[in-house]
Amino acid sequence: MIEVICLLLGKLLLLLVGAYELLRRLHQKFHALVCGSYDFCRGKNARERHENRLLADCKASLTKMPQHLVLIIAPDDYYVDAGRLNAIFGYALAIGIKHISVFDRREEKHGYVDLAPLCQPRDDSNGSSRSFVWPAKLAHHKNGHTNGHKKNGYANGVNGTHLPQQLQVYRIRPADCHALIADVCRDLYEIRETPLVKGLLQKRESLTEQITLRLAKRLGYDAPDPDLGIIFARQTCTYGLMPWHVRFTEFHTHPSDRYFNVESFTKVLYRYSRCEQRWGK
Repeated sequence: MIEVICLLLGKLLLLLVGAYELLRRLHQKFHALVCGSYDFCRGKNARERHENRLLADCKASLTKMPQHLVLIIAPDDYYVDAGRLNAIFGYALAIGIKHISVFDRREEKHGYVDLAPLCQPRDDSNGSSRSFVWPAKLAHHKNGHTNGHKKNGYANGVNGTHLPQQLQVYRIRPADCHALIADVCRDLYEIRETPLVKGLLQKRESLTEQITLRLAKRLGYDAPDPDLGIIFARQTCTYGLMPWHVRFTEFHTHPSDRYFNVESFTKVLYRYSRCEQRWGK
């Protein structure tokens, strides 16, 4: 009798969990529909003015600004598409972020976004498919000056401030993560008896710099370590993202099926600005 009751309770619990998950997904979809419909009905010009105002207020209020933002997209995410990435790139460029890395864990048939159609390869990429600049083309005016991002209504930053004309965008692949740092450490171990490695072991800062240089050489680009990461997933998980580069990165999780717009972006920046890394003090 007790076994039957336990079995019934287990099935009831499964039904409750399934019902909760269904209601949660319906709530997120309804919220995304309402917010998306509001943005769409507001009109392009009004929406751009609203976004510019929010970004300008956010930039004026921040006590620190991330220089490198990394976006982590979970394997089961279906919300972040090319249009959403374009919007995030526009927000980042307008507010003054210089570098963005994209770590998309999805497969090509399940929502993976190829950065090549969105961006253009960097001039110094040597044919590499890892580093790009965004937007792909800049608008040239009659006076010969090159304007900034115009596609989403941002030109030379917010409120006329001078900002980078193009965003540096990097594609991160699974092979660039644990396997890469393992290869570098293996190479150093194989030459452990050389004066170079013995000298590095005497000073931690020199060893750290050497590992960073070797990783950058293998990646094919040199960029600062990410300051801030946004994870598009149901749970906070980096999915093996470059452990050496993100050891000091602050991560914020945005649920996969929740609407993401300029308000969501600025909220993450506000939380990042309020965070103080104490470095063990």
